Amino acid sequence: MKKSVLFGVVALLASLVPAFAGEVYVPFVSNQTINGTLYQTKVWVTNPGTVARTVGVRFIEQGIDGTKSAGKATNVGVAPGATVVLTNLAPAGKSGMLELNGASQLVVEARVQALSPGGDVLSSADVPAAAVANAIAAKATAYLQGIERTARGTISDFGVLNLSRSSAQCSIKTLRADARQIGSTAIITLLPLSVRTFADVLSILGQGFLTDVHIEVSCDQQFYPYALVYKVGGPETGFVAPSNSLDGDLVPAGGGGTTGDFVFTKAGTFLHAVPGNSAVEYPLPLPSGVKYSQAIIELDLFVGKFPDGLFAGVFAMRRQDRTLYYGMIIRGDRQKTILDMGLTDDVVTGGNGTWDENTNYHLKFLYDTAGRNLTLTVTKAGTVVQNLSSGHINHFDLSNNGKAVTLDFGQDGIADGAYFPPIGWSFSNLQVTFKQ
Repeated sequence: MKKSVLFGVVALLASLVPAFAGEVYVPFVSNQTINGTLYQTKVWVTNPGTVARTVGVRFIEQGIDGTKSAGKATNVGVAPGATVVLTNLAPAGKSGMLELNGASQLVVEARVQALSPGGDVLSSADVPAAAVANAIAAKATAYLQGIERTARGTISDFGVLNLSRSSAQCSIKTLRADARQIGSTAIITLLPLSVRTFADVLSILGQGFLTDVHIEVSCDQQFYPYALVYKVGGPETGFVAPSNSLDGDLVPAGGGGTTGDFVFTKAGTFLHAVPGNSAVEYPLPLPSGVKYSQAIIELDLFVGKFPDGLFAGVFAMRRQDRTLYYGMIIRGDRQKTILDMGLTDDVVTGGNGTWDENTNYHLKFLYDTAGRNLTLTVTKAGTVVQNLSSGHINHFDLSNNGKAVTLDFGQDGIADGAYFPPIGWSFSNLQVTFKQ
C-alpha cells in the first residue's frame, strides 16, 4: 500500500485547486416590524481573490427542519475584489437563520439594523456567523453573558441553532449574577438544522427587571446559541455571542519573538465533516528559520460511521515543499490505525479493534526529532486504548524554511477508490505546541 503517495497527491492538489468549500450560518436573520421599528439583517460577502466566486444563500425560517422544508439556495456571483450586499433576506414578518455556502476564500459579515418608518438607522449590532471555528461541540457547554431586562426598556431575545442534520436536545440554565438559578433547567428539542428563539426570555421566566444574567446551554448535537439585547424602537441593540474561555495562550511563549515554544489552539469543533466540506487545513505561523525539536499535537476526535471504502483519511502534518512528516489513516473494517511515515511504503500499523463507531477519543501525537520517533497515544473516556510508536522518523527539519508547516484534517473527495473522507466525524479542541 503506497499511502505516502496518497498523501503526497492530496498535498499537491491542495496547492493547485481552490480551497475546500464551506458554509457558515448567520444565526439571526430578521425582517420583522415591532412597534413601528423594522429589525432587518444585512449581510456583506467579499471576494478578496482574483477569481470570480459564487455563494449559495438559503433562508431557514424559525421552527423549520432545514434538511427538508427550507427550499433551495439562491446562487449569487461575487466578482474578484468585489463585495455583494445581501438584504431582504427573510420574508416580511419572519425571522430565522441564513445558510451561506461557497469557497473558503469568501469572507462574510452581518449586521442587524433597527430602522425607523422613514428608513433612518436607529441602532445596529454586528452579528457573528456560526462557522467551523466557533460552533459549539456536542455536549459542550456555552455561556451567554450580559442578559438583561431593564426599566429603561431593554429586553433580551434568546436563540439556539442546531447545526446538525439530526434532531437535538438542549438543556438551558439561566442564572443570576450571584449564581442563583432562575426557575428550573429547561429541556428543549430542535429540529434538524434549525433555529428556535425565545422573545423576551426573562419575561418568559417570570422576571421583572434584572441585569447581569447569564445563560448556560448544552446540546447533544453541534450547536450555536445567541442572544439579542435591545430597546424596542430605541438606540440600543447588542448581539451576544458565546463567551470565550481562558483556555490557551494567544501569544506564544517567549514574548512572541523567535525563541521559545510556539503554541496554536482551536477551541471547540473546528471540523464536522459533511459532503462538500470534509477537510480543513491550518498553515502554522511558525517564525521563519527557527528549528524545533518536537511537535506535540492533541485533539478530540468523534469517530462516526466508518466510510464505505477501506480507509478514512484522518490527519497529516506536512510542509508545503512536499515534505510529509506523517499521516494518519484508519482502516474501518479492522478498526486499525495506520501511520504513513512520509516515504513510499513506509507505514506503521496499530492493533485491530482500537476504533469504535459513534465514539469520542482523545489523540496525542509526539513527533520527536531528537528521539527520532513518533508516538500516538489514544484515550477513550480517560483510559489509554492505544500507544503506538513508529520507532523512527524520516524528516528531521521541523521548521518553516520559507514553506509553511501545515496540519490537514479530514480528506476532500475519494482517492484511489479506497481512501474516503470521514463523513460525520468531528474534530475539536486542537492544541499544538512546537518545542525548541
